[in-house]
Amino acid sequence: MARLLRRLVREHDLFVCADGGANAARAAGIAPDVIIGDLDSVSPVTLRAFASSLILRVPRQDNTDMEKALDFCVEQGFHRVTLAGIAGGRMDMTLGNMVTLWKYAGKMELALAGDGWVGFPVRGRARFAAPVGSTVSIIPFSTLRGVTLRGLRYPLRHATIKHGDVAVSNTVVSSPFSIRVDSGDMLVLILHEQARRIA
Repeated sequence: MARLLRRLVREHDLFVCADGGANAARAAGIAPDVIIGDLDSVSPVTLRAFASSLILRVPRQDNTDMEKALDFCVEQGFHRVTLAGIAGGRMDMTLGNMVTLWKYAGKMELALAGDGWVGFPVRGRARFAAPVGSTVSIIPFSTLRGVTLRGLRYPLRHATIKHGDVAVSNTVVSSPFSIRVDSGDMLVLILHEQARRIA
């Protein structure tokens, strides 16, 4: 995770830590620009180490620290945000984070980053650059209608993927590859951390 965080910080304009995420930043030797949350997880040692960062305590308990961080990014006018650490730690938080993504998918372009993988909430159309041979999986968060996949080993054309079904372990055969869905919310996971959304 430390190597991933250092790379992401180099590639982005602002580094925002959601509460205890600042502890991971300290372990990686990276100073955040902003620490935001109810501050129940960030350690006193971390807060002292990052005293020069903007520290925003948001005490409300009816949303997660990730939501607090994303709300901040929306308020600041950011249109593209990459989330790291969304799938780490507790399973309930991981699943909650994944579901929460859809509240923000219409407000900004989101990317998820983990060690060896990237993910993208997709509505409508998207194109991705990824090395040939990379694994691609589609996880529906609702019934998907009009799914068209091009550039993958198992293409689809105007298909329906029902909520509760999955389309995992497809493979990139030409890059960039494209995905279109006429209606529904899909999470596209690519098992290669250098893959990126290009449109």
